[in-house]
Amino acid sequence: MTPDHQPARLQYWPASHAVDAPDAWPDSYEFATVDDAVAFAMTQSPANRELAWLRTPDGAILKQAQIRRLWELRETP
Repeated sequence: MTPDHQPARLQYWPASHAVDAPDAWPDSYEFATVDDAVAFAMTQSPANRELAWLRTPDGAILKQAQIRRLWELRETP
């Protein structure tokens, strides 16, 4: 299974928040694949001015610029 097809968690935090801050992660949106989470982050805005952060099963944390790059590189039919 490639990383793009593994489960992912999408969360939103204010832009001023640091990824390594000690406080708990907010509630997440659960997706079956990283691709699905990226698509949601780039087409929806449920948290208004907060930024999307994506956590992959292997513990990687993707910030907005990385999410945007995955969106730009996606395969379109």
